[in-house]
Amino acid sequence: MRKISILALSIILFGCNNEKEEIINTFNNFNKANIELNGEKIYELTDSETHNYYRSFLSKILKLDSIAITELNLTEKLNLLSTRAIIEDSELKKISPKDLMIKIYTEISSMDTVRINAIKTTGITNIRIENEQAKCDFTINGETLSPNVNLKFSKENGKWKYNVISMADYTEKQLNNVCEYHGFNHMDLIEWTFSASNIGNKKIKELNDIWNPIIK
Repeated sequence: MRKISILALSIILFGCNNEKEEIINTFNNFNKANIELNGEKIYELTDSETHNYYRSFLSKILKLDSIAITELNLTEKLNLLSTRAIIEDSELKKISPKDLMIKIYTEISSMDTVRINAIKTTGITNIRIENEQAKCDFTINGETLSPNVNLKFSKENGKWKYNVISMADYTEKQLNNVCEYHGFNHMDLIEWTFSASNIGNKKIKELNDIWNPIIK
């Protein structure tokens, strides 16, 4: 009886470790796809909550006016205005949430050596699995961030998917830290982002032209 119990425990522990390896692989594959600007792979690796977010985000892109945009957090302001600046209005009116997400990671995102090296330093640790959900701590250069950033994963159709929304608070904090470091307000950072040194060669509309709703 004791041998059977030990065997059963070994199977459970092996299964748990295997699940954790799958979660780590999902996170690492997401980072690789992010660096490669592979939007289709990113969509495949992310969960339904992330996909639902882009459904609501598309509605904001189409309908929000300048007053409503100013009420968004900095991350959404930058993403919304960048999307309007780079993708034609006619395309945005008919695009699907899935294709929007793919385009944001493929055509609107950009990578340089600094961003690539920063992504390569990130990792996850202390994975806690409960049924089809998992949480883990976010690390940079092997050091767990304090206070902890809890990243989330969901098991969907037998595969672990990354919840990008769980990174949102950390991203927002980092953008605001950039503002504080440079003495910027949000508008300063938006204008800097739209300068020639950033998305300049991608944009088809200027900053002043993208505050009005596409569908009124």
